[in-house]
Amino acid sequence: MNLNETTRRLYSLIIGKAPHALAEKEKFALAYFIHEGTPTTIILGAGERTGVLNSYLAAFSKLPRIENEWQDVIKIANGRWPTARSVSAENNAKTKLFIIVYKRGPDMAEAHDNAAVTVIAYGLRPALRNLNSEQAAIKIFKAIFKYTPNSAVDWDIVRAIAYSGAVR
Repeated sequence: MNLNETTRRLYSLIIGKAPHALAEKEKFALAYFIHEGTPTTIILGAGERTGVLNSYLAAFSKLPRIENEWQDVIKIANGRWPTARSVSAENNAKTKLFIIVYKRGPDMAEAHDNAAVTVIAYGLRPALRNLNSEQAAIKIFKAIFKYTPNSAVDWDIVRAIAYSGAVR
């Protein structure tokens, strides 16, 4: 795969976080996804596709290797709930992060709260980005956490603030 300077750097970043050894075909799949995308993820830039992989890694403590895992990566990139579940990521989102951000527990029967928890847990990407909403969400994140978002989960929280519709 002929990666350009940007996609080579992003590929190296994600490979460096791999918690397990990767076969050559798995490395190729990661490189291809970052560099080329898929028909439904090409609208995202290489950096955002790498961010999707980073969110998947944060939620599932692994990088995708098999077809159903890649299907979940594509679902996350397209703002859809993944098929696989990460009880630990969801519990962290429900019992810790949601409460810090919204100063209350989530009502999972309420669509906006459910969306916020899911976005925090899995990093779902919005169908359409709104940079004004994201800028406002970054300010809110900084006010709550006293630092600039930098990890996959931090950015997932920013997206939840910007797009879920959940309120304090």
